[in-house]
Amino acid sequence: MFKKVAIFGLGLLGGSICRALKEQDPGVHISAYGRNLPRIEPALRDGSIDAAGTFDRVSLAGVELAVVSTPVDSSIDIIRGILGHAELDPRAIVVDVGSVKEVIVREVSGLGRSAQFIGCHPIAGSEKTGYEYSRADLYNGSSVIITPHGGNSDGDIARVARFWESLGARTTVVTPEEHDRIVAYTSHLPHMIASSLVEVFHEFRRDSEPTSGIGAFIGNGFRDVTRISSGSPDMWRDIVLQNRGNISGAIDRMIGELDRLKKLIAGAGPEGGPVHDYFADAKKIRDGLK
Repeated sequence: MFKKVAIFGLGLLGGSICRALKEQDPGVHISAYGRNLPRIEPALRDGSIDAAGTFDRVSLAGVELAVVSTPVDSSIDIIRGILGHAELDPRAIVVDVGSVKEVIVREVSGLGRSAQFIGCHPIAGSEKTGYEYSRADLYNGSSVIITPHGGNSDGDIARVARFWESLGARTTVVTPEEHDRIVAYTSHLPHMIASSLVEVFHEFRRDSEPTSGIGAFIGNGFRDVTRISSGSPDMWRDIVLQNRGNISGAIDRMIGELDRLKKLIAGAGPEGGPVHDYFADAKKIRDGLK
């Protein structure tokens, strides 16, 4: 679809886009930009990109698609710079991959040439960060949420959807506000819970670690639930600050649900019927998720 692409931020998400594009079409020209040039050079050596540069020396001549794959706070300034760049073609499209959308779209929509920017959020990746973890099939089977604003054309929205679908993703189009409200529960709250569980565990271990060592008691359940707490603290700080209202509301609901479960446990009789029903209901809901 695009013969010349610029990637800003060559971590897991940006690097995986480069690998996927090159796998599809080795002739596509990809330029990658970052704060630290030596961190981009591995992609030059393995052929995933054709040119590398820093954020302060960007060339957009002939670029048809620019992808901003940096933390939310920095991405706003980078998007501003791209839209204001003298070399940006009026037909080029600019997208991002940030997991908070309302603040980005709000900040960008008032700029000149804002119609060329379309917000996106790939529901892909892991707690690992960095180009070394990127892979060509990262987006295959994943979901990408597209969050256009009023200035975007239907044609450009469709082009962005086709781009992600060409990488194997499924696409959904919603407003930025709806996106942030939903991901507060499906993405952000799980990270808050995982991190809180690790802190509670650490406090317990500090106060009463058994003489045999607590590692013998840690199974896959604990490891699975807390895995995402190993994500980038910088990234999660930005996410929380940019979506704090929705996240705070989700945390309030979680506290209320834990309190409800606590009361069920405290009031359970010998048969534990209500407790069983609680777990059975949760299992039914989880098993029905697609």
